[in-house]
Amino acid sequence: MIVTVIKAELRNMKRDKMYLVFAFYPVLLGVIGYFLVDYIEAQVTPDNLAPEIVAMFLILMTGYIFGALIAFTLLDDKDDFVLMSLKITPISVKSYVIVKLVVAFIFGFIATLVITLATGFLPDATFWNVLLISIAGALQAPGVALIVNSFSSNKVEGFVVMKLSGLILIIPVLAFFIMDWQEMFLVFAPGFWPARMIQIELLPTFKTNFNFVMYFLLGVIYNMLFLSLFMKIYSKKSNL
Repeated sequence: MIVTVIKAELRNMKRDKMYLVFAFYPVLLGVIGYFLVDYIEAQVTPDNLAPEIVAMFLILMTGYIFGALIAFTLLDDKDDFVLMSLKITPISVKSYVIVKLVVAFIFGFIATLVITLATGFLPDATFWNVLLISIAGALQAPGVALIVNSFSSNKVEGFVVMKLSGLILIIPVLAFFIMDWQEMFLVFAPGFWPARMIQIELLPTFKTNFNFVMYFLLGVIYNMLFLSLFMKIYSKKSNL
């Protein structure tokens, strides 16, 4: 079923220019970031965190974009009565939605991994650490898709909710300035956990409350709880 949904999403991207733009947006960000980070590093003093913040933001943005992409395809399915039609088929609507969320994660993971490796945003990170960062970052994708669909009924409302949900990408930036116990005020943002992992790779001398692996494990647990909560909200709103 996952393969079928992936093929359907690829057809949607080819058919709708908006989806095509969303799909190639991470590549565009990666190309811009490749030159932008080096340019900023050449312009600022060594103790300036601007290059690291930009690199982190671009890495996190990749998963967010694919979450928005799948969010709008779910809204399309609702407008085209696809979800309603599934209610009379052996495939449950909830299973179909979950598969689309998994597809969002897969797209986000692959794009984050490829762009992070290709751009060299994390030059000193091992492949396995980049892999874990890509997994944690891609978990934002299904979260964004559920947030947009939980609080919107059509594409117009979806655009508004998507823009508002973009504010959660700003919160991880604060991780560069907030340490010790104060970080508890940031943990509710799904992107905080991969942001802290990225920070450990970029600024290894910074003191953090946990190590790299612990932030990954806590991030996966938190994101699973986050997804479960919003899945319940979305299911209740859509009568799944």
